[in-house]
Amino acid sequence: MKSNKGFTLVEIVIVIAIIGILAAVTVVALKPQEIFANGRNSRRTNDVAAMNSAIGQWLAREGLQETDPFATLGLTDVGVTALTPAGGITGEGVAASTVTQLTSDGYMQSIPLDPDGATEYRIGVDDVATPEHVLVCTDQIEATSTYPAATYPSGVFCQSN
Repeated sequence: MKSNKGFTLVEIVIVIAIIGILAAVTVVALKPQEIFANGRNSRRTNDVAAMNSAIGQWLAREGLQETDPFATLGLTDVGVTALTPAGGITGEGVAASTVTQLTSDGYMQSIPLDPDGATEYRIGVDDVATPEHVLVCTDQIEATSTYPAATYPSGVFCQSN
């Protein structure tokens, strides 16, 4: 009598089908789009916090030597308005890359861009006439269960120093 060792074609097809079903269920359960969106949102909030910290350090060290530190940063020029987190921030404040003091004075190596690679963060003041605080904002927060739209209206996230 001859003994055949190994799996039959039917057994292999059944195992592959079970693995496929498990893989499909895992992908649906993990929600990869939401995981990637949460990663981008986390980077955005970290970038905003880093710029806010750098501006705070600049104001505490270099800003004390300036007559009008907000004007030195370019945050009170004509056309610059207070950022309003309740709405979008397009056209408000200035693009973060224009605040060159953060990199030239060594408070940041480079000004970060949004994870989309094109959008810049915005920097403005709480009140153009009598500024007291600087706001660093993004309006790119993607709505997920971790970053709900109710908490981030219009996708806006700001930090003030």
